[in-house]
Amino acid sequence: MFKIEDQPKLVEWPVSVNVPQDGGKIKKNTFTAEFELITQEELDAIYKDGGTDVDLLRQVLFNCTGVCDAEGKPIDFNDDLRDKLINIPYVRSALVAAYVECSHGKAAARKN
Repeated sequence: MFKIEDQPKLVEWPVSVNVPQDGGKIKKNTFTAEFELITQEELDAIYKDGGTDVDLLRQVLFNCTGVCDAEGKPIDFNDDLRDKLINIPYVRSALVAAYVECSHGKAAARKN
C-alpha cells in the first residue's frame, strides 16, 4: 500500500563525489547528506525566477555526515559547511545529482 505523506520528509542519502586529480583522474569520495524532499511545485518555484542549484541546496540540504577537515577530523554540519560544500563545483554537482536521484525514488548506486 502506498501512503501519501503531508509532512516534509527528511531522507539520508549517499553522495558520491568525484574529486579531480592530476592527469585527468578522479578520486571517489562519499559522504551522507540529509535532504528534505520537496514537492514539484516547490521545486518549480525555486527555478522559475532564475533560481539556481545553489538555491535548491540551501533549501533542501539539512545535514551531512562523513565530511572531514584536512587532518581527517569530522566536521559538524552548519550553514558555513553547507555553503562551503555548495561553493565547490564538483561537490555541488554531486549533491544535486544525489538529491535528484533521491527525489525521483531511484536507488543509490551500489559500491563494488
